[in-house]
Amino acid sequence: MKSLFSMVCLLATALGGTAMAEQTSYCGMSASEDWTTIREALVGHWAITHQSGYAVAGGMIIPFPADPEAEVLTIAQFGEVLEASHPEMQAPMVLQLADEARWVMETDDPAIPKPTLTLSDLELLVGCDQMALPRIIGTTSAVVDGVRMDFVNRLVLVDSGTLYGVMEMTTVAHGTPVTAQRTVSLTRQVQ
Repeated sequence: MKSLFSMVCLLATALGGTAMAEQTSYCGMSASEDWTTIREALVGHWAITHQSGYAVAGGMIIPFPADPEAEVLTIAQFGEVLEASHPEMQAPMVLQLADEARWVMETDDPAIPKPTLTLSDLELLVGCDQMALPRIIGTTSAVVDGVRMDFVNRLVLVDSGTLYGVMEMTTVAHGTPVTAQRTVSLTRQVQ
């Protein structure tokens, strides 16, 4: 029981304190025929919190801390296309329903920092398997100092006010492949 209480407290912290009982659940709405409803549910302004993560470059693992500043991400629908944008993004992130195998955040490598909340923890806390929740994948790229960086966000629509997942960036810097990952939580902003 103590462990469950700890995980509930951790979920409240990781998800920005969203009152989950007041939100609409999307458990069981992960099929392509649900995409119209899911798209409509995602439209709006979301506060994104970047949690801790790590980068792997040339065999080195470099942990980095959470970013204490939440930023606002806007999700808008243009016809059948769903896009996420942020003032600092060079190009919008195109969002679509993910058609990938189960996402796994756990690792056996002791050098890789553990996420604040894993998807397995999330499944336990919301009582729904991630494969039954809407899983959204977003892609975009940016060029900084002549180096192209590709971004992939894998997000789970936990409820009508909460998205949780992993942001991944890949690039090649000075001939060295670099991959960075961090968990992110998004909470709907009320206008």
